[in-house]
Amino acid sequence: MIRGTRALWLAAVGIAALTVAADAVLGARPPAVLPLPPGARIGVVSLLDAQVTHFHSSRKLEDSFLKTYTVNWSVSSMLLGAVKDAVAQRGLTAVPVPPSDELRRARETCFLDASLAKGLPKPCGPLYAQLAAAARLDAIIVLGPGRNDSAHAGSTRHKELPEYLRGWCFVTGEGAADAPPTLLNLTELLLVQVSNGEARLEGRQWGGDGQSWIGYRAPPDLKAFSDPQLDLLQPLFSAMLTQQADRLLAVLPASR
Repeated sequence: MIRGTRALWLAAVGIAALTVAADAVLGARPPAVLPLPPGARIGVVSLLDAQVTHFHSSRKLEDSFLKTYTVNWSVSSMLLGAVKDAVAQRGLTAVPVPPSDELRRARETCFLDASLAKGLPKPCGPLYAQLAAAARLDAIIVLGPGRNDSAHAGSTRHKELPEYLRGWCFVTGEGAADAPPTLLNLTELLLVQVSNGEARLEGRQWGGDGQSWIGYRAPPDLKAFSDPQLDLLQPLFSAMLTQQADRLLAVLPASR
């Protein structure tokens, strides 16, 4: 009897080991699907400023510099364009919604100073719930800035760059003088479900690294990029945002 029990135990251990090995080969299991009724209204909200930050890196600290440009892009439209097809394909409705004044004022708390991997900061849940009630929303997709630090980027943080970098950035100074800059999407994209007056974080996607600047030509003065030059970045950041959104929306139910 003891031998039989030991044999069963060894078999169970073997099956568990095979399961672990299979999971390792196949990758992470697919995310649980977020239950939403057909036709549910998904608010689309941007808290990201229409800005692009240029950081020039140099071995000599005094030669490094940072400059933030205000661009004439509609970030809200870019976000809606990134999510609307995926939302519609699932039989849901994307609703562009401006952020409330309260949520806008709480951006530091709800995004920049937050450790969103741990969930929504306590003061932020009621703000999302109020916004959802006012616009009759079942869930909210919200884009906001993050920082190049471990709380946001985790192990993907660029240790060679300042932690205070945030939002959409491009970095020069790496490699040849005319080398295309690296694009960084230092943003958080969240999916917040609201039910019975309570908001709960159901999905989070960090932007991360992007491709190099396609079609880049170094300006005569690296401290003075023109508006037409910066506008070349808009479709590149739009593509990065769409990829970020596709990963986030994997938790939405398939169309029924």
